Amino acid sequence: MADAGKKLSRQQRRQMNKQAREQERIDSIRAEVERENLENPSVDHGAVESEAMQRLCHELRVDLHEITPDGHCLYNAIADQMNTRYPAQELYTYAMLRKAAANYMRQHADEFMPFISDYDEQAAGVPGGSESSSPADPKSKYLAYCDAMETTAAWGGQPEIMALSKVLYTPIHIVQAGMPVVKIGDDEFRERAPLLISYHVKMYGLGEVCARY
Repeated sequence: MADAGKKLSRQQRRQMNKQAREQERIDSIRAEVERENLENPSVDHGAVESEAMQRLCHELRVDLHEITPDGHCLYNAIADQMNTRYPAQELYTYAMLRKAAANYMRQHADEFMPFISDYDEQAAGVPGGSESSSPADPKSKYLAYCDAMETTAAWGGQPEIMALSKVLYTPIHIVQAGMPVVKIGDDEFRERAPLLISYHVKMYGLGEVCARY
């Protein structure tokens, strides 16, 4: 795996900005799902998304391999593909990838901090938010967020995927029903075939879930 070395290039910063906009879109979808569930409780939104994902799999000529929908599913999905497609002497595990992503993000704090929202920190259980009587400074909250990403079952998102693409020297594509494929690391690691993970918002009652192809 890669160690921290150079800062992100201008092109990579543009990619981060693009991913920040994508995260805003995902947050909007999350809110929309909650609204739909409240307004139309009789509609099985998960089944609708599942059918759309199956059609997408057919178009891409791939099979969907479900990963247990717990907080480690992103890391397990990527570990599973790495062990299958790019095996190493030591098996990749979710714990290994959590540590690698968190370390990379700590070492590149200036590049990643702007893209970790209050929602992300709250979801990771980081104390000291704006509503707190004694809010923590941004750097301390960010480092606490990285600690949570390494040591708990907090859900990983686009920043963690970008960090994993870096440390694994491998592109990662994110597929979601009804949305364009989000491609991370294509320009930098074009000699490597991408890992392909799917992002599910409605299929499971536990929130967003990643699976691998």
